[in-house]
Amino acid sequence: MSLRQKKRMQTEAAILDAARALCQGDNWSAISTRDIAAKAGISYQTLYNYFPSKAAIIQALIVSTYIGPEQTFQSIIKRYQGNLLESLRELNQARLALVREKDPEWWVSLNRYFSRFEPGTSEVSHLVNLVDKSGDAYFYALLRTAQGVGDLQPDVDIQLMAHSLHSLSNSAFERLVAGGGSTPEAILEQQTRQLVAPYLAV
Repeated sequence: MSLRQKKRMQTEAAILDAARALCQGDNWSAISTRDIAAKAGISYQTLYNYFPSKAAIIQALIVSTYIGPEQTFQSIIKRYQGNLLESLRELNQARLALVREKDPEWWVSLNRYFSRFEPGTSEVSHLVNLVDKSGDAYFYALLRTAQGVGDLQPDVDIQLMAHSLHSLSNSAFERLVAGGGSTPEAILEQQTRQLVAPYLAV
């Protein structure tokens, strides 16, 4: 990696770290891109060379937080040993751990910021798409692996099942954020079992 690339990565990380730090004590509506630039120790113009808007910074934070632990998710899929329900439980726990490892207030503040937009606006849609991609792909890969080794019936529409599993997981994710530390894992595990168990190969 060149010195220039390394410097760019360091600056981008400084911007995201600054945005995270500022959000801890306030909501996103009260924080400006100038505040973020000042906290990161860079000029306002430099920040815009990396992120053209506050929404772009928030989206990058979501991606780095929500999609970041890709190695963990990939590891669950790669070490699949024939127990699909157990692997799905591990995948769901890894996704929910992303909330528990952060202050739940951070997620709540993001919700407050985006709730001022009407559903369907481009910024909200883009944000939801970023988060959705992080889930469907992992569930799909795990289901495909299970189906490939004969643990899941061959006629199951794994794309539809992956989408359904992802929706259940996101619902638990939202409950965990809204509940300020409640534990939705048991409900999620039961719903996952009800959805998948009838299609396991006997």
